[in-house]
Parts: sequence; structure tokens; C-alpha cells
Amino acid sequence: MFPASAVSVHGRLSEFRYVSDRRSEVTKAFCPTCGSPVYGKNTRAPDHITLTLGTMDDASGLDVEVVIFERDKAGWDQLGDSVVCFATQPDWTPEG
Repeated sequence: MFPASAVSVHGRLSEFRYVSDRRSEVTKAFCPTCGSPVYGKNTRAPDHITLTLGTMDDASGLDVEVVIFERDKAGWDQLGDSVVCFATQPDWTPEG
């Protein structure tokens, strides 16, 4: 998750919107040609955006800090002790 003001996306994207179980609107942006996910937005955190790791040329400087939907992770996916995990979507927003 990044501050939306720090992210610049170029190129044509398609979007899919739905209402989450928590009644927020979720937007998923994806490549209209191949369907690859690019980013996500949620009205509960309007100043932030989640970027799909596979869209980055070099993510070597990034560390996992928070995991949402940890209940769905693969058994082989081992997270560090300092990673904050939520089984599902938390009631938390970046603003507090």
C-alpha cells in the first residue's frame, strides 16, 4: 500500500468495481489486453493505493510490513515475526 500521491500510472487500464463485505467500494485496475492486475483502491482508504508486485521492474527495496487476508496464504509462504497480519479485511484505515 502506497500513498496515492506517490504513484504515477501510465497507459490504458480497465477497471472493475464492487462493494466489499464491509460496504466499501473496491476498484481493481487491470491491463485491458492481457488482464494482468495493476492496482487496487478502496473507498475506506481513499488516499492510498495497492500495487501488484508483478508490475514493478525492481521491488528489491520493499519489505512486507502488513498482510491482509492472511488466512488465504499458501502454506509455504512464511512471514517474518515483524509482519502485521490480518485474517480478513481489518477495520483499520491508514489514517488510523
